[in-house]
Amino acid sequence: MWPKKPGVIVPYSAAYAPDMRQVPTDFYDRQKFETEKRAYLEHVAKSDRNFTASREDRFNRLSFEAFAKQYQGSQTLNVESLGTGSIVYVGHVAVLEIWDGKPFVIEAVSGRGVVRQPYENWLASRPGEEVWHGRVADLPQEQCSKIPAEAKKYLGRPYEFFNLDLNDDSGFYCSKLVWLAIFRSLQFAIDDDPESERFFWFSPKQLMNARRVQLLYSPGSYLDN
Repeated sequence: MWPKKPGVIVPYSAAYAPDMRQVPTDFYDRQKFETEKRAYLEHVAKSDRNFTASREDRFNRLSFEAFAKQYQGSQTLNVESLGTGSIVYVGHVAVLEIWDGKPFVIEAVSGRGVVRQPYENWLASRPGEEVWHGRVADLPQEQCSKIPAEAKKYLGRPYEFFNLDLNDDSGFYCSKLVWLAIFRSLQFAIDDDPESERFFWFSPKQLMNARRVQLLYSPGSYLDN
């Protein structure tokens, strides 16, 4: 499920391009970006023996300008269209689970980590938002039900925006949780790219636009506005 306030732009869909410098980014929060990147590097350097100098250098070279332009793409964005005080409104996606006949939502949320709550509570926490619903295409229900079952294994894990290895279950951002749950439960990459260690984030918009995703309910255009 992809929630969004009406009229808010979810900009990121393009592939990464390395030459991204000197980009106007007045609608982004540079300080938060740099603070979270530094905190993640300090954490992973202490906890991950396989964290190499080359990986650290790669993170250090990921500039705020590169991040901003990648998410902006060719669209003109401003504070009003983004509609949020976060780094940039990159969109959000969550997993829907039907348990004992009742719907629940599993998601990775900044400040809370991977959490689960009743669908009605989730909707109530997002007043005025529209919600797109989708599923993995051409699979029977018993196969699709493996996705929330896998996502539930990671309840309580921390939210880590800078954890860019999609198959690393030590920390999650929202669309990474969905990618990993599908990858481990169904044994394929939803974006047709099984290489899990990425240089850039896998976005909710990329997930919606993936070849193997079928939209079941759409209140309007998510991809273009």
